[in-house]
Amino acid sequence: MVTDCTLYIDEAGDLGIGKGSDWFVLSGVLVEKKNEPQIRETLKNIRNRLNINEIHFRKMASFDKKSYAVSELSKCNFEYIVIIADTNKFDLSKLSKRYTNYTEKPSILLYNHLCRYLLERASWLLRDTNRTADIILSSRGTSRDGDLISYIKDKLIPYNTNQIEDRFGNITAKPASSWDLLQLADVCATSMYNMHQRNGLNFITPCYAYRLHQHLYRYNGKILKYGMKYYDDSMQPNKMYFIENSVCKK
Repeated sequence: MVTDCTLYIDEAGDLGIGKGSDWFVLSGVLVEKKNEPQIRETLKNIRNRLNINEIHFRKMASFDKKSYAVSELSKCNFEYIVIIADTNKFDLSKLSKRYTNYTEKPSILLYNHLCRYLLERASWLLRDTNRTADIILSSRGTSRDGDLISYIKDKLIPYNTNQIEDRFGNITAKPASSWDLLQLADVCATSMYNMHQRNGLNFITPCYAYRLHQHLYRYNGKILKYGMKYYDDSMQPNKMYFIENSVCKK
């Protein structure tokens, strides 16, 4: 299949049940191949300006540097989707009943399910805009890369019950350090993670996600359940969570 776009997938947070972060975000950034040179040039300029070799958002300690990176990337052409999970609200008993024939540990089953939600929405966006995409995953450098690729190819895409449209071509895993568009996916995932996860001083920083807000996938003007999908409706915080835990107010 000759494709128009690439879907870059990365994550933020730790899905370890009971021992990970409170929040986990899986992000997919859809970039038309004709727009990739512009984004690569922007990423290069950001790295040069900040004197860094790689844009790894979590490791950028300075608020000003993060803000600069997000501000510059917000001017580029791309769309993105985030699947958000409150790791404290996973119902593992429900999961074990649903996947009785699987031997993987719960964190892998949950990751796979998050991936399904992400690919569903990416495929709807591609279908509705008559486009196709290759998939590039952020590599972990372990056998999990191959397992996830096989899961997507063999267990997700072929089955109509998953509501994933036939819009995907090649699926590969690349390291973010050498595949720069994955650094954009990292920024999108971590910005949304920072909007939900309280930091060491017990507050959230939603400013970065606000700046990227216009790039979220919308369907008939709606973002929720399309560009932003909570794993379960019960995981969506109420407005007071963001008001009470944020320094900046919107």
